[in-house]
Amino acid sequence: MNSDPIFNEHPLLAACGICRIERDHGEYGAKICTFSVGLRNGRKAWMKLSLGHDSDKWVVIVRKRPFLEAWAQNGREPRLANGDETVWRKDFKFLLAEEGFSHGYYNPVPLALCDARYELDKGLPVLNTSFTDGITRTIWLMANGAESLPVSLTSEKSARLLFRGAGDRKTEPLSVAFLHSLCT
Repeated sequence: MNSDPIFNEHPLLAACGICRIERDHGEYGAKICTFSVGLRNGRKAWMKLSLGHDSDKWVVIVRKRPFLEAWAQNGREPRLANGDETVWRKDFKFLLAEEGFSHGYYNPVPLALCDARYELDKGLPVLNTSFTDGITRTIWLMANGAESLPVSLTSEKSARLLFRGAGDRKTEPLSVAFLHSLCT
């Protein structure tokens, strides 16, 4: 458990896997939020999100299965969206993600950037999600056993839609502006 009082005031931070919010001295004093992502065999992967006070970005912790179903609905990367660990590990960029995640806690990997919306399919609303950046990071996490993981989105509306259909119910969407306000 993090001993920082901010985590006692906001237990949702721990539920979201947030383990650190601070100035990143390697990025000209920018504020960053670091996430711990549980993998198989008790291992962890570390991810980060830069925090701008004026950012419109949001964070959602998604569950693997419903997130994959929403991604498959998109139809743009069917081999990966409908894939499994064997398919993901054969992706041409997989080893780059392996290298990126190998640096651990002190050099976390950026969150994937997604979008979400609902579309009608046979008259019923179906969640559809797509990536702007971060497909390989996402499949690396899932291939290594992540059952839930953080993703960033560019708007509150998109974050709430993704949370409704694929969000981890122990959490809630968090705005970057809120996370920024927690860092002194």
